[in-house]
Amino acid sequence: MIKLASLFTDGVVLQQQQPIRVWGECAPRTLVKAEIAGNSAYAKSSCDGSFMLHLPPLDAGGAFELTVSLPDVPGETVTVHDVLIGEVWMCSGQSNMLYTLGCDWAKLPPPPPGVETLREQQKNEFIETFCPAPQIRFITVPMVVTGCREKYFDASWKPMTGENAPDASAVAAWFAAMLRQKINVPVGLICCSWGRAMVDSWTSPSALRRHPDSRKLLELWEELRSEKCAWEGDILDRLLNRIAETDRGNEGFDRKWAEPDFDDSSWRQMDIPGSWIGSRISGNGAVWVRKKVLIPPEAAGCELTLKTGGIDKHDITYFNGVEVGRTGKGLEVDHWNCPREYKIPAELVRAGENTIAIRAFSFISDGAFRAPESDWLLCGKGVSIPLCGTWRIETEYDIGYKIMPPRMGVDADNTPGIKFESMIYPLLPFVIRGVLWYQGESNANFLSDALKYQSKFKNMILDWRQQWDLPELPFILVQLAEYRQPAVYDETSPLAALRGAQEAVCRTLAQTFMVTALGTGEVEDIHPQNKKEIGERLAAAALCHIYGEKVLPGGPVFCKAEPAGHRVRLCFDYAENMELTGDAAQSFFIAGENREYYPADEAEICGDTITLASKSVAEPRYVRYAWSDHPVSILKNREYPAAAFGSDEAE
Repeated sequence: MIKLASLFTDGVVLQQQQPIRVWGECAPRTLVKAEIAGNSAYAKSSCDGSFMLHLPPLDAGGAFELTVSLPDVPGETVTVHDVLIGEVWMCSGQSNMLYTLGCDWAKLPPPPPGVETLREQQKNEFIETFCPAPQIRFITVPMVVTGCREKYFDASWKPMTGENAPDASAVAAWFAAMLRQKINVPVGLICCSWGRAMVDSWTSPSALRRHPDSRKLLELWEELRSEKCAWEGDILDRLLNRIAETDRGNEGFDRKWAEPDFDDSSWRQMDIPGSWIGSRISGNGAVWVRKKVLIPPEAAGCELTLKTGGIDKHDITYFNGVEVGRTGKGLEVDHWNCPREYKIPAELVRAGENTIAIRAFSFISDGAFRAPESDWLLCGKGVSIPLCGTWRIETEYDIGYKIMPPRMGVDADNTPGIKFESMIYPLLPFVIRGVLWYQGESNANFLSDALKYQSKFKNMILDWRQQWDLPELPFILVQLAEYRQPAVYDETSPLAALRGAQEAVCRTLAQTFMVTALGTGEVEDIHPQNKKEIGERLAAAALCHIYGEKVLPGGPVFCKAEPAGHRVRLCFDYAENMELTGDAAQSFFIAGENREYYPADEAEICGDTITLASKSVAEPRYVRYAWSDHPVSILKNREYPAAAFGSDEAE
């Protein structure tokens, strides 16, 4: 009996002008034949019954029938009906690619009765404009992970009708509609995404072993997967016990670092909220911060409340040398973003100068004093003293950078390699034109993770190209949109670092392209509703880079930064009608060899270059653009905004 791979269902779209691979299983060592559009191919199945057939390339068209039979076994035939030949794109990533035309994920307040959200407007616009679109089809790989290498999945190809369209990835659907309008061939979409997905989970185990950080996590998982607990739930506690270390003890207290009269003038300064790891002050381990506050006479001898944002991970907090509260112990990870609120006994509060000292301990991932600024407050008895701003900081001990392992186990979808094994492997080696990739948010929870994204994502791209046996398989990725409160610059922003890593991958790896989602983001929701704009930007990039159409593929693309005395010159591709729509100091930041960044107070466009200068930087060499969670984006060409970038980010 013949069983074809899961992609070969009625309505399948096969890649045009490329050899067609058809595979499945039957009886061992049996002759197999495939036929389509007057072409045929033969092969014999292996000892375990697997077979692979190679049909010659076909031009776009259809519908055809694909027949697979066993010539020596009468009646053993499988026929796949309504087959189209066209352009096939893999659409993968996390929730922003998973986000369907009909989804209701938007976390914004509900609109007034009778008022459509942007998402609803775009869904209705798509259906009214393009449906039915039988030449656009999609198949959605089920979100199933098993901890095993899977050969099959349960899904089928669907035509883009008004009934089916709400189930399609919104970004992919708009991409396909724009693509078909321009090149007029069938378009097939393989939708394979998972919310909260980290890049390691989409990478094969063999490739994970080639990356030093990924290899460590994979080895931990492989060591523990033989235990019963790995198949019954996640094993985070077991992993932490293997790779993290508990607090060594409060040596800073013994050194009198909590005392009001301790001289901390030699300590470094740090802005709080902020990350001490992101600020490159220290790695994981224990740090102390101190701040002097002035208490008015009327509040002396009164109980106060000390409020802080989340402290990543544990803290012991002192007021005038006396402990007033602590949170966290051992290897607990639950408190990293929990605001603290400690009562200051009345007898500790005195008029004039008082000292707050906080010992923070982080054994893994980021080490930070968390935002928002409004959470940092000393209040009570008619006083409200903001605590955000400059503090003194010193390292008690540094254990280096330790990466937080994902929750692992067969029910934990970010286990290294697990989505590759369960969701990608069944697709191999179906011939595709390219990959649309929209992912990264889950790798931007911590700055330390975001800084490693470039090498991890590059590793995944090279892995997929090898797995598909398509060495030049194009990737077009979406640079993440703005999110949270607007800010002109944030050295410690994980989202900014992640965007920089995405841009650097495209600048350094052939056949890898990018569109930015800047201009579509929202303050309160990491899922921009304007998926139409993002899908159309992806289509423009594909039309230019893959299909050779004379269209702009996106905004101005940064190429290089050239030092020019007290200025730095930036060179761009696709700079047609390039302009700045606001103050350069809001978006461009430049640095010398010390990599200390300052706003650019001069900017001049000349053709495809921008020359920048700053009174604070004598000999600029490096540039960052749109560098915060929610940056001010002011550079564009005649159609699209520029992507965020950092000239010193490429490896």
